[in-house]
Amino acid sequence: MASSADLVAADEAQCPVPHAKNTPLPPGHPKVDSVPTSKLRPPEGEHCIFFRMSEDTPSSSMHESVSAIESTVLTPPLSPSELEHSIVLSSRKSALAVCQATQVQLMLEARYGAASPAMAPDADPTRDPDVAQVHALLRKHQPGTEPLRSIEFPVRTMSTQGDNNLRAPLYVIGGEGRAIWTKELEVALAAGTVDAIVHSLKDVPTTLPDGLELAAILEREDPRDALVVKADLPYKSLKDMPRGSVIGTSSVRRVALLRRAYPHLMFSDVRGNIQTRLAKLDAKDSPYTALVLAAAGLKRMELDDRITAYVTAPVMLHAVGQGSLGIEVRTPRSAMTRRDERVRELIQSISCWRSTWRCAAERALMHRMEGGCSIPLGVATEFEDHRDVEGQCNERLETPSELASTGVPTPRMAVHAPKQPPPDGIYLTMSAIIVSLDGLQSCEHTEKRLCRTVKDAEQLGVDVADHLEHHQNARAILEEVENHRRLAEAADQKRRSGQLPGAAEVDRRFLPRDDGQPKVWEV
Repeated sequence: MASSADLVAADEAQCPVPHAKNTPLPPGHPKVDSVPTSKLRPPEGEHCIFFRMSEDTPSSSMHESVSAIESTVLTPPLSPSELEHSIVLSSRKSALAVCQATQVQLMLEARYGAASPAMAPDADPTRDPDVAQVHALLRKHQPGTEPLRSIEFPVRTMSTQGDNNLRAPLYVIGGEGRAIWTKELEVALAAGTVDAIVHSLKDVPTTLPDGLELAAILEREDPRDALVVKADLPYKSLKDMPRGSVIGTSSVRRVALLRRAYPHLMFSDVRGNIQTRLAKLDAKDSPYTALVLAAAGLKRMELDDRITAYVTAPVMLHAVGQGSLGIEVRTPRSAMTRRDERVRELIQSISCWRSTWRCAAERALMHRMEGGCSIPLGVATEFEDHRDVEGQCNERLETPSELASTGVPTPRMAVHAPKQPPPDGIYLTMSAIIVSLDGLQSCEHTEKRLCRTVKDAEQLGVDVADHLEHHQNARAILEEVENHRRLAEAADQKRRSGQLPGAAEVDRRFLPRDDGQPKVWEV
């Protein structure tokens, strides 16, 4: 918790985040016109994401105008020496997001933290290339420091629009596509409140705000979709299910692709975190026969024993970036350059080239098609050695339960792929499909390319998109989807404004919130 002196200082500061009208502020928050002071008790443990604790407050030189956000020092700045040894990570507040951020935290601490082998007294950079690389990078940003100091990576979490609006389907929320999961976090990053954001890459728009960039894409977890059947039901696959079975999913991609293959099934929206969705599935009065979820999330949450089967091509192609973690940072510039260069270089050091190239191709395709999370687009990317690398570790064909039944433990990184791409390049194959919401129209294309750089992978994605647009009926399908989305959004706006039956929108404290306003405070 911040000290009383910090709270007094905060009273004289200006919050960089707009607040909804008539919504109480958190204790100790700077005054905001037309917003009443909170009568709530101060939160315990975590603190307002926009107000840093004394151990991780940036120096005053960092607080300049960034993307039209005027930010001032909100608590006493640290000395330059102290500031050099803390990089603040941020993520959404959900259990899965925290799990993912912790994974990144552990990776960075294993490399640059106090317990890192490179920081051991007997570490010898002349004999260990990894130690030499870590020492070189730390020395670059700690000139004259002897001995080298380790770095801490605290994690700060917050809620986003996608987390807090659990009533409206993802299809219609805000009209901002994937930004519903990133906008609030990016405001904090641009303001200098945090140093890096850990994202599920499938939630990250292909166009980032000015001054922000993706510094790393980590080794990809299983990108496939997984079928999770209600407990005690006997079905082992979608084709086993009788007519009228209800599949829970919030993804128009999944609905469109599954409706094409299984027109006898029904589909219903389901929202909430993984545990909430599983609880809704298993409830005695549940309307759902099964859910379709991302395999990566289930595996990261150690819920992979719930996977009944993988849903793969030709029935299902996964979402762009699914299974990958992306880390967003500030682009170094002006007075913030030195610190931001350091943050970017440290983050880049844990990136995975195989995941980066695959996701670069997928995101380039998505960008060309101008789609967000409400576009029925499925993709699949594979290197020519996929069967021997990803196919032997994160993307095994067998489900975890099948592996367990044979007594063979689920392998994790059983194959160590080269840390650098082959000098002569490697072939990357990309498949993509776009399906109408009724499942009756579709267009698809597969292309293979020898890639020597990430730019080659991006061009592969662009070329696949161009083929879908100019040689097939992709644009007509997407225009139909967008028209349907507008109609659904208009109906949802009427419901939220009280013109249709249904309760008014409220935030997580059950206080009415103003639709269209940036998020209120979160702790």
